Amino acid sequence: MTGEKKEGGEFSLIETLVARRPKRETLFRPCCVAAGDDAALLATLDRPVITTDTQREGVHFRLDWQTPWEVGEKAVAVTLSDLAASFARPVALFVNLGMPVGLSDSVAEGLYDGLGAALEKYGCDLGGGNTSRSAELSLDLFAVGEGQGPMPRRSDARAGELLCVTGTLGMARGGLRCLESGETRFPELIHAFKAPRSRFDAAEVLRQAGVRCVMDISDGLAGDALHMAKASGVTLALNVTSAMASRALRAWCDSCGEDLLSFMASGGEEYELLFTCDPDTLAAIEIKCPDVICVGRVSAFSGASLQGLPQEAVSFEHR
Repeated sequence: MTGEKKEGGEFSLIETLVARRPKRETLFRPCCVAAGDDAALLATLDRPVITTDTQREGVHFRLDWQTPWEVGEKAVAVTLSDLAASFARPVALFVNLGMPVGLSDSVAEGLYDGLGAALEKYGCDLGGGNTSRSAELSLDLFAVGEGQGPMPRRSDARAGELLCVTGTLGMARGGLRCLESGETRFPELIHAFKAPRSRFDAAEVLRQAGVRCVMDISDGLAGDALHMAKASGVTLALNVTSAMASRALRAWCDSCGEDLLSFMASGGEEYELLFTCDPDTLAAIEIKCPDVICVGRVSAFSGASLQGLPQEAVSFEHR
C-alpha cells in the first residue's frame, strides 16, 4: 500500500486502514504478505477468481443517507457478492479511496471501520490499496477469491429447469425510494438498501447441490434475468406473484400506489442469487435455504428472451 504523501495525512489514513485488517485466525486464506508493504503476496490459489467494483458518492451512495461505516460495509458486500455467485471463497480485497479536498479524515476512518467489519464478517483479508485526491468521494475495489470447484455461469440455463432466487425481491429498491422521499415508516426496506449481504451461505448450498447457472441480482430481476436468458440462448418465463413479496414491501406499495409486481421485478441492489435447477434439486435446496423462491421456468428460445414480465418492470439503473 503506497502513495505520495499528500496534505491531509495520507500516511496516517493508510495506517488507519491497515489497522482494520481482520485477525488472521478469522480468514479463509490469509495473505502471506498483506497490507503495509509495497505489494501483497497471496498464497498459491488453485482456481483464482477476480472481480472489481466501484462506489461513487451521488451515484451509489449519499452521506446524508448513510454513515461512512455503512458505506464501507456495503462496498465490501457488493464487491464480494460476485465471488459468492462464482462459488469462490474471498481471499483478499484491495481498496483505492478517492477523497475530495476538505473531506474530514473522520469520514475516511469511518469508511475503513465499515470495510474492516465487513472483511471480518466474510473472512476476507485486506491486501492493500491507496488513497488519493479526487473530485468526489469514491471507492474502487478489487477482490480475489478461490473457486471451490467448477465455476457456475449465467450461460448454463437449460430448458426444463426452474428459475429461482435466494430471497425476497424489491426490498432494496423500496428502501431507496424511502430514502429519496424521507419516508421513515419502513425500516426493513431501508435496511435492505443499506446493508445487503453477500450470499456465501446460499452459494455453498447451491454448489453442493450441483447448480451450474448462477448470477447475483444487482440490476433487478428484469435486468438480470434478461442477461441470463440471452447468455444461455433460452426463454425465461417469469411468474412473479404478490405472495412472494415481504409484508413491508406490500405495505409500502399500498401506501404510495406503486404496482407491486412491477416493483418487485424491477428491484436492484438486492445481491440475492438468481439460479436455475431441476425440481428435485430445488426440493433439496429448500431444506437448507427455506427462503428460496421459484420465480419462473426455463424453456427453449421462442423468439423472446423473457415472458411474463410485469408490464411496467424495467432494469434497475444507478442514478
